[in-house]
Amino acid sequence: MKNYKVDILAFGAHPDDVECAAAGVLLKHIALGKTVAIVDMTAGEMGTFGTPVTRKRESDDASKILEIQYREQLGLADGSIENNEASRLLVIQAIRKYQPEIVLANAIYDRHPDHANAAKLVADASFLSGLKKKETFLNGEAQDPWRPKTVYHYIQDYFIDPDFVIDISTEMDKKIEAIKAFKSQFVKPKKNEPNSILGLLDQVKSTNRIYGRPINAKYAEGFTVSRYLGVQDFFQLI
Repeated sequence: MKNYKVDILAFGAHPDDVECAAAGVLLKHIALGKTVAIVDMTAGEMGTFGTPVTRKRESDDASKILEIQYREQLGLADGSIENNEASRLLVIQAIRKYQPEIVLANAIYDRHPDHANAAKLVADASFLSGLKKKETFLNGEAQDPWRPKTVYHYIQDYFIDPDFVIDISTEMDKKIEAIKAFKSQFVKPKKNEPNSILGLLDQVKSTNRIYGRPINAKYAEGFTVSRYLGVQDFFQLI
């Protein structure tokens, strides 16, 4: 069986979720030599702008900008993500395929109901993926159990107090470039058409500025955790 093992596996309910909320952190770790995969749980077919075909093409373009090693779609229904057995098995299969140390997942609560549902789905699947009796198969072969060391939830539309932030000041320009690869989403609206989400770019920058300020960084991305973080000494925290 092909070895897909990565250091970080980032799940997004929709194409562009990961880019908007965690691209800076991914860029930083890729520069450190870490390998990354992105799994889009849906094709974003319910979005006002674009189609599954255009959004897939755009996600491929964004992946090239970010230098992502692997990317795929799970095929869940946009607007209807549920934390059920069938969906958990798909997520477990992806986790066991890529065997990440760290999993990134959607915000724990947000404006779009898919985000919170995907957050819980990925968190539950990350635990269940370590159970030997939970069987999944890839290309006809049984997969070995694998449990990531941790799951971190990035922050999206709603402002959430982060448990920790990571400086992405030097990565911000390239992050915006990756977001703009989703041309169908970040467009100027035509006359008599509904407003696009072009303004979200300003929101992304503003949120990243707010998260950066307390650590004296121009920009930072924020994350929440279910389990508290542990360090060896105080000096790892400064």
